[in-house]
Amino acid sequence: MRHLLSAVRSLPRPLWLIAGVLGYTAYLQNPRDPLRPTDLPDGVGPVTHRLYRADVQGAVLDAVAVTALVGQRLPDLAPRFTAWFRGLDAPLPSQGGPPIRPGTRLRILMTLTRRARVQVQVMDPTRLCLRTLRLHADAGTVTFRALDTGPGRLRLEIETVVRAASWPDRAAYLLAAHLFQRLNWEAVLTGAARLGGGQVAAREHRTREYAYVPPAAR
Repeated sequence: MRHLLSAVRSLPRPLWLIAGVLGYTAYLQNPRDPLRPTDLPDGVGPVTHRLYRADVQGAVLDAVAVTALVGQRLPDLAPRFTAWFRGLDAPLPSQGGPPIRPGTRLRILMTLTRRARVQVQVMDPTRLCLRTLRLHADAGTVTFRALDTGPGRLRLEIETVVRAASWPDRAAYLLAAHLFQRLNWEAVLTGAARLGGGQVAAREHRTREYAYVPPAAR
């Protein structure tokens, strides 16, 4: 045992650094209480508020019908290389499982490397909201909305209000993850437009970051 400890202590510092990074990465992929719902107080760094919008023309379904379809087909609309959705407690509806409803939990493999978990929180006639669980790179919510803007016309939106779940996740977001997020949610909006029988006529994307302010104590 002493010889083993001596050999470990003699390792070069770069190897210690690599081992530390790998160990912390393993912790991020296997946190304590991984299925606990999370919100902004559970994250680190600034609040990242992103809005993706698509104006649709030629739709044959209204906002309520499109939202109902997206509620059941969302996991199939996301490209697998950005967000590969699967059911956590049961198969997805497209795989013969039960309908998605509030409380349904989904597992995701993001960019084929980062495990994540979310739970369906709200399913209103024209609004869907997903909440992150502890095993996710973000802490906060993702909301889909649909609005009728005229005959055969819809406005579809996805709004994310989150903080990074950890500083390594924040670094990954700044380096590349923000690009994959945009590809993912814009693809979902395109798929939602097709479900409604229409096509995207215009897009808009906004990103805003601001300091997180803890809620005042009561």
